[in-house]
Amino acid sequence: MGLFDAQTRRRFIATAMTLPLLGAAKPRRAMAAHHEDDAEHQIFWGDLHNHNAVGYAKGSLERSFEIAHSLLDFYAFTPHSFWHDMPEVDAATRKKFHTGFDTVKARWPEVLDLCEQYHKPGTFVTFPGYEWHSSGSGDYCLIFPDGKAPLIRFQDLDTLQTFAKEKGIIMIPHHPGNNQGNRGANFGKLDIDVSPVLEIYSEWGCAERDDSPFPYIRHSHGGVSTTNTLQHALKSGLRLGVVASTDDHFGYPGAYREGLAAVIAPELTRASIYQALKQKRTYAVTGDRIALDYRLNGRRMGSSIPYAKMRELSVEAAGWDAIESVEVLKNNKVVHRDHPIDRATSAASWKRPVLLRIQFGWGPWASLGAARICDWDFKVDIEGGVINSIQPCFQSGPFSETKRDKIHERTKSACKVQSFTSRYQAFAEDDTKGVVLNVSGGPETRIALHLDAPVKMQFSAPLKDLVEANAIIETGPYPSESIRIHRLVFEEHYKTAFTLSDAGEKGGADWYYLRVKQANGQMAWSSPIWVG
Repeated sequence: MGLFDAQTRRRFIATAMTLPLLGAAKPRRAMAAHHEDDAEHQIFWGDLHNHNAVGYAKGSLERSFEIAHSLLDFYAFTPHSFWHDMPEVDAATRKKFHTGFDTVKARWPEVLDLCEQYHKPGTFVTFPGYEWHSSGSGDYCLIFPDGKAPLIRFQDLDTLQTFAKEKGIIMIPHHPGNNQGNRGANFGKLDIDVSPVLEIYSEWGCAERDDSPFPYIRHSHGGVSTTNTLQHALKSGLRLGVVASTDDHFGYPGAYREGLAAVIAPELTRASIYQALKQKRTYAVTGDRIALDYRLNGRRMGSSIPYAKMRELSVEAAGWDAIESVEVLKNNKVVHRDHPIDRATSAASWKRPVLLRIQFGWGPWASLGAARICDWDFKVDIEGGVINSIQPCFQSGPFSETKRDKIHERTKSACKVQSFTSRYQAFAEDDTKGVVLNVSGGPETRIALHLDAPVKMQFSAPLKDLVEANAIIETGPYPSESIRIHRLVFEEHYKTAFTLSDAGEKGGADWYYLRVKQANGQMAWSSPIWVG
C-alpha cells in the first residue's frame, strides 16, 4: 500500500515503513478496487499555523524558517494579520495586538521574500499565509498556493471567502472548539470549497469531541464546546478533513507535542501538497509522526464515494512507541479496536527493527526559582547494529533566539545530538526533549552513550537489557538533569495492519475515520472517508 514503501526523504526523519501482517484482525488480501489515485504517494510533515515576533509572539523571522527547514517537509508562517471585531479589552492588550498587526503589515514584503528564498521543491516547501481573527466567525489561517499573497485586512467573512475562491486560497479554521461568538468556528458559515480541512489539534488542545484527551487549557476561553467539535461538524453533514499544527508562539515550527499536519502526496511540491489539502488526503498527529495508510474500498482518506452496501476498510499504522489502540469509528462511534500493544513477542522479534527512545531533561524546579537552561551534547553509537531512521522530539521551550536543537553527524551506526532543556517555559510542564531511533540489530547489539555536556559521562548496555527495564542516567546529585533510555519497543507493538468489513443501508451518508493512541499518549486522527 504505497505509503509504506516510500524511501526516507528527509535527512533525519523517517516518514514511512513497510508493514507486515502482525496478528491482523482479519487476513489482509490484495485490494481489488484500487482508484486512479493509487500512484506512489508519500507522507509529508508540516506546520501550517505558527507565530514569531513578526506579529505578537517571540523569535526572529529567520529563526523560524531555519528551524522549520531542519525539522519539516513543508511550512507556512502565519502571522497575526487583523481582528476586525475585537471585543473591548484593556488599553495595553489592545495596543499589543495592533502593534503586532502593524508589524506584520510593515514587514510583509520581507516575509514573502524569505518564504521564496527557503522554497526548494523536492526538499522543502513553503507557503505564504497569515491568520485572520474573528470573534463572530472564528479564526482562520489563509494558505496561499504561490508566492503572490497580498496582505489584506478583511472586515467580514463573506468578503474573505469570496477573495479566497478567486485566488484559490485554502482557509483553515483553527481552535474550533471555543464557543461561537468567542473565536470558535462558526460551522454555519463554513464554506467547504475554501475550507476543506479543520485544525483539530494544536497547542490549545484537541477538538475531536468535547471529552477528548488534551482538553483546551492554554489560550482557552473555557474548554471545548460540544457543538464546536469535529464530531458535531461531521454529524451536521460537513465533509471536513483534519490537520494539526502547532500555533506555537515561541517561533518554533514543528514543536513536539504541539501538533503536526500529515499530507499524503506523490511529490514534495507546492502544487502536490496543495492538491492533497484540497482533497483531504491529510491527517493530524499530536507529536510522534505516526504513519497511517487507511482506505475504504480502495479509496484513500478524504474521499467521498457513491453508496456501496459492502465496505472493506484496510488499515496500516506504524508508530514511534507501542500502539495502545487503533480505533475505527463509523458515524462517530467506535466499531472496531485493534490492540498491538497486547501481542506476544518471541526470539524472532529481534529479526525486525526495534524502537529505542532517549529522553533527556528534568532538573531544578521553576517554581522554586531555580530553573536553568541545561545544554546537552552527546553521541549515540549502535555497536553491532544499524540506525534506520530517527525521529526528533524537540519541544519549543525554553525560548532561545540563539540555541538550536539538532541531530547531526549521522552515520549508519551513530548520531550526535545537540539540545537544551529547562523547566522554565516547558510545554505542558514537561521539560524533556528526546530522539527515537529505529534500530536493526539483535539482543547483543549495544547502545553506547557518550555525554560531553552537561557533564562528561559514558553509558553502555546491550539491547537485551532494555527489554524488561529502562535505564535512568543521572548527571549528578539532586537536582541535576537526567537521561532516560526507555524500554525497547518491538515491531509487533508499534506496527499493525488489518482489514475490516462493514455493511451500510441506503438513506444517508456514513463516514469512517481512524483514531490512534500510543502508550506514551501521543495520538493521530485520520480524515474521514464518506460513503453515500
